[in-house]
Amino acid sequence: MRKPARALANLGLLYQQQGRYQQAADHHQQAITLFREIGDQDGEARALNTAGETLRATGRPSHARTQHAAALALASQIGDQYEQARAHDGLAHTHHATGNPSQARQHWHHALTLYTDLTVPDADTVRTHLAALEHTASPDSDK
Repeated sequence: MRKPARALANLGLLYQQQGRYQQAADHHQQAITLFREIGDQDGEARALNTAGETLRATGRPSHARTQHAAALALASQIGDQYEQARAHDGLAHTHHATGNPSQARQHWHHALTLYTDLTVPDADTVRTHLAALEHTASPDSDK
């Protein structure tokens, strides 16, 4: 049952990359359900984060936040630091999109710590987001 769940998740990613967000969301949800049914918590956490990314791309940050929060809880429970970092990154994006820079900053700092500990290049992207956030929050920045 793991292979069909992964196939659904991969199809969701493919649809997402093509900008076919509704089909992507449908496949991500099916993958989440199947991962949950077979008890594959790693797959479920990945699929929850990817579903959140798809929802964020469609301009639904509050729905995306729900998916990323669920991914964070599950990834924390199973000790998956990479998915925890992805969830924090996704939560930061949703808070930033809804006008809450302090929450965005907090989540990006968590993501940065985890990505740095894992020595993955995603840390550089988070540093860029934090720098941009600091620049826009600076009283000396151009408006």
